[in-house]
Amino acid sequence: MKLLRIPAVLISIAVLGCSSTAPAAVGPTTQPTDVASMPTATPSALVVVPTLASTSKPTPAPTSEPTPVPTSAVAQMPRGNVDPAIKVTVYNREKVWPGTTLLNDNHDEEWPRIIEVNMLGEVIWEYIIPRDIWEDEPMPAMAKDVELLANGNILLGLPKRGIFEIDRDGEIVWSHLDEKISHDVDRLPNGNTLYNSGGSDTVDDAQAKEVSPDGEVVWSWYAKDHFDREPYRGIEDHGWTHNNAVERLENGNTLLSPRNFDLLVEVDPSGSVVRTMGEGLLHNAHDPELLPNGNILVANHAQPSAAIEFNPDTGEVVWQFAPTFKGKGGFVIPLRDADQLPNGNVLITGYGIIYEVTREGEIVWQLVLKDKQTALEGWHNLGFYKAQRVSANIK
Repeated sequence: MKLLRIPAVLISIAVLGCSSTAPAAVGPTTQPTDVASMPTATPSALVVVPTLASTSKPTPAPTSEPTPVPTSAVAQMPRGNVDPAIKVTVYNREKVWPGTTLLNDNHDEEWPRIIEVNMLGEVIWEYIIPRDIWEDEPMPAMAKDVELLANGNILLGLPKRGIFEIDRDGEIVWSHLDEKISHDVDRLPNGNTLYNSGGSDTVDDAQAKEVSPDGEVVWSWYAKDHFDREPYRGIEDHGWTHNNAVERLENGNTLLSPRNFDLLVEVDPSGSVVRTMGEGLLHNAHDPELLPNGNILVANHAQPSAAIEFNPDTGEVVWQFAPTFKGKGGFVIPLRDADQLPNGNVLITGYGIIYEVTREGEIVWQLVLKDKQTALEGWHNLGFYKAQRVSANIK
């Protein structure tokens, strides 16, 4: 999920200024620190933001003791509801790249939702996915990719159902139905929408498609044209390729992540493979991002499961963050998303936890699902999946 900066007027929020520090070229393999204590100053009164969805589920009332925050930051931070399901357990306001965080929260399979939280974890916007979209089928309700658009709307993909663009009032303003859609949706600068279809793909399926605003498929890519051969032929693990990501690059090429092949693929507009990357390094990779320095940032499910940055030409890992955890690891891993922020920090999304880490491996922001047992007992798509840090330009 890629970071987006938009004018503050579009989403009516304002955040603290950001650092322009460049990321370190090489960082050590490090482990998370213990949960840090929060600041003790008392915030001003909360502003309650209502639930924006056609549903009967009530919005949780704010607790009597909202998360403390230094008073100097209160005036510049959008305030919202303290939510009983989530909590910020680390917040180093001197080292974070501040803003709001947009994410899917699927911990309650009866009420899957999209939320936007401030740096305290307060919910400033919520959209509970209405049942008339997912038609009483739990799996399609589990949103896997959510992104804020330049017009202030939200684009979300529901596996086996389709793509939906909603406004801030929860109204669907555009949709494209495709039962093959799975993990990733992106709005392109030309107004088209790029998405992947690899959750349960077959050899004859397209693994990526681009559609125009009127729903016409204007581009597609078929892995069978290049990989219907050994050692890829006959693979089956929740689909043939289980392609889980698609990204249009600045050079016009497209980056894909056929998870089951344990590599990444860059293809040109004609669909020809320009290069493959990560052979021998990647295992069940998720959400690759091409960085300005030419390296790839990706969530890798090898042992240990880690967010890694690697040189695609040499395969050298130049940075990684492998979280440690106590007890059952299913609350933390699998990691499915890693995004570089403008100050060089990396936003990493795990099963029931979201980290913001520095290139030195220090956790400077951490959001968790409070009920770990519910997440551990849930099925594979509950919990978090991706997250996007959003900044508003301060005028």
